[in-house]
Amino acid sequence: TRSVPAAPSILRRSRARRGGKRVRFAQVTVYYFARRQGFTCVPSAGGSSLGMAPRHHRARRYSLSQFAHLRQVSHRQHLRQHLRREKLRARRRELTQNGTVPSAEAAGLTLADVSDDDLDVGQVEVGDYFYLQPLPTKRRRALLRASGVRRIDAEERQELRALRLSREQCGCHCRLTCEPRTCACSQAGIQCQ
Repeated sequence: TRSVPAAPSILRRSRARRGGKRVRFAQVTVYYFARRQGFTCVPSAGGSSLGMAPRHHRARRYSLSQFAHLRQVSHRQHLRQHLRREKLRARRRELTQNGTVPSAEAAGLTLADVSDDDLDVGQVEVGDYFYLQPLPTKRRRALLRASGVRRIDAEERQELRALRLSREQCGCHCRLTCEPRTCACSQAGIQCQ
């Protein structure tokens, strides 16, 4: 029997055609926006969601290496702040015997009481640290006030609570067969879940 030569691969042909054409980026443009109360996201707890102004107030251009360096410095600062907060919490727990005994000394501790020498920044790989962590309501409110937001809309808290509650219930209560008259999915015009 004679072997038939295989047909040339479509994939190989397309790779060969592409040749040396590549997209290369030379710089990064970063746009800076003022903070505003969000009304567009739903934090996991509390109110006062963070948002941004509709227009940027500043733009900066960086080379790729400058931008990579700035991000690394920024990430290290975030990591240092996170470790400082963790160390402060641990000291307060220690002084209050895990929160069971009130302590004036623990209540008086601040982030300034935690020195850089107390932090094990070298033990944590910066790339392993997740930077977009949820912020407690108090910190979100403090960020908004520091950004010049004078009046924080209190109604957003109730709206967010209602949204979180509505998201807890998904689908309908049908079992085995769909009952269109009582099925929430059917009444909403979607397939029964």
